[in-house]
Order: sequence, then structure tokens, then C-alpha cells
Amino acid sequence: MKKIFVATIVVVVLLGGYFFLRTSQESISNSMTIYSNQELGLEFDYEAGPNGYVLQEMDPAENTNGLLKTLVLIQTEDQKTLEENGAPVGGEGPATITINVFSNLKERHPSVWAMENISYSNYNLKVSDETEEVVGGANAVRYMADGLYSSENFVIAHGGLIYVFTGMYIDENSDLRKDFSPLVESVKFIPTSNI
Repeated sequence: MKKIFVATIVVVVLLGGYFFLRTSQESISNSMTIYSNQELGLEFDYEAGPNGYVLQEMDPAENTNGLLKTLVLIQTEDQKTLEENGAPVGGEGPATITINVFSNLKERHPSVWAMENISYSNYNLKVSDETEEVVGGANAVRYMADGLYSSENFVIAHGGLIYVFTGMYIDENSDLRKDFSPLVESVKFIPTSNI
């Protein structure tokens, strides 16, 4: 009886150690990260780490159509490939999640802004009807587009700014496609500093 009791305790300790280490490794390899930018009045969650994304912030070379900033979320694996091999010559880069932030000085409704700015909104490539949405408490329109990559697009108007969220994907079942909706659902608008 004593041997069974000792064997049971050893098994429980080993299983507990295994699950503890496994959970610790998973939390180290990927972690939810909060992007917050008071200048843009924007906050959202995304997964960082080896199986997640790398976020890049880019300022425009010029203030084209009121573009203030571009945020690109690229899968860590794709970023590593680009660093090792460089950008493809004459080819296309990987699918990404992209967020462009613009001034909305004319206080355009998201649908009107999208129609007027097709080079940023993919509106001319839409393959679905647009739907009225609310993202982070702000008015938005949502539609699907098909170009080099298929994409889900949200154009959001809030606080004198337009936010264009584009989730590109090759395959409906890709991680990019699955990760885009939770990212948009996590959007919060925060008080802005002067831009």
C-alpha cells in the first residue's frame, strides 16, 4: 500500500511539473501585447512572440491625403525571412495586418472617406456589400476586398481621425485571418495628445 501511495505522489509531482513547464514555455513563446499610442488616440491587443507578430511604425515621407502614421503587423516568421533574404525583387511581400491613420478634417463618414480615398481603402476592390459597424464605440464600415491578397477592411471615424484597418490573407484559414477579428474587437480609443 505504501508503494502505491509513493508511486501516486511521484506521478502527480511529475505531471504537475510537466504542465507547469509547458505553460511557462507557452507564455514565454507568445504573449498578448497592448499597443497604445496617445498621439493617435489608439489602443489594441495583438499577439507578439515567435508565433505572433512584429509591429512596425512608419511615418509617411509626405503628408499624403492626411496620412499621419502606418502600423504594420507582420508575422514574426515572415519578418525573420525578410531579414535573412531581403525583400523579394519583382515579387510581393508577405500578407500583413495594416493600420493607416489619417486626419479627417472634413469630418467624413467612414463610407464617404473610403470612396474618396480608394488608394488607401481598397474600396474599388470590394467584393462584398459594406456593413455599418461599431468599433471601440466609433462608427465604422466593414467590407471584403480582393486584390493581390484578399482582405477584410474596417474604416473607422473617431475624434477627427480616420483609421483604416486591413487584414490581408491568402487562405481563409490562415492565422492572419483568424487573428484580425480579435485585434479589431480589442480596439479602444483613448484621449489624444496634439498631433
